Amino acid sequence: MKTNNNSSEPSAFELKGSVLTVMVLHVREVDPDLLSSQLRKKINQSRAFFKNAPVIIDLKGLAEERQAALDILSLAYTLRGLGLVPVGVRGDEADLEMRAHQAGLGVLPAARAEKTVTIPEDKESIDQESPREEPPPPPEPKTTAAVEPVEKQEDTIVSARVITHPIRSGQQIVAPHGDLVILSSVNAGAEVLAAGNIHVYGTLRGRALAGTGGDTTARIFSLQCNPELVAVAGEYVVNEMLDKRFLNQSVIISLEENGLRFKAIGTFTPYA
Repeated sequence: MKTNNNSSEPSAFELKGSVLTVMVLHVREVDPDLLSSQLRKKINQSRAFFKNAPVIIDLKGLAEERQAALDILSLAYTLRGLGLVPVGVRGDEADLEMRAHQAGLGVLPAARAEKTVTIPEDKESIDQESPREEPPPPPEPKTTAAVEPVEKQEDTIVSARVITHPIRSGQQIVAPHGDLVILSSVNAGAEVLAAGNIHVYGTLRGRALAGTGGDTTARIFSLQCNPELVAVAGEYVVNEMLDKRFLNQSVIISLEENGLRFKAIGTFTPYA
């Protein structure tokens, strides 16, 4: 049968490949009670951070017989109950595909490269697939009162990371040692993290986490603030908790004893 290529009917869809930030749950034990209790404890530390986050279940750290012993359907049910969205399984057990489909999950190939990033709370089980940077070593104690020669100062200065393009949904940008400057907008579903301050010279609609290494003096600056989540040194506020007076305003967000403080400094409509 010949297909009429001159049809004026509009295309109903388009399929494209994409690279997204996805959490990976590396399973080390198959005991369902142990998994459930530890996952609940982990996620309750920062429930808003994990809310509706897609997650891949990785079984590669288990021997094949232990992979077969894991109740994937029960684990997927537990993850959904905690607000996560399991999307697939990685492993090499013979019946993995059948069991994954029973749980409503896809089967994914092994990752060619996988990296991690520090999140606001303690991380042991769930890692982000984003670059990990080691924290700088603490300064060595001085053993003499003598004046020491000044080293090259530029070697110890941490430059801010500057991003000039919009941060799209599913993207994650990290400044592991200093400030992060976004000269555009952070779209819904995107995430920006910095050990220092975060400056958004556009609209902040996604998630912004400053002071990820525990810097309580870090701040978030946004020309137009309507975020999914903002956090400073682990203290966070989600959009539903945000005082409506600060929505779409230019704000400075800082950490105080009672939580996050929002200070409106005016109104501005960014180009992007």
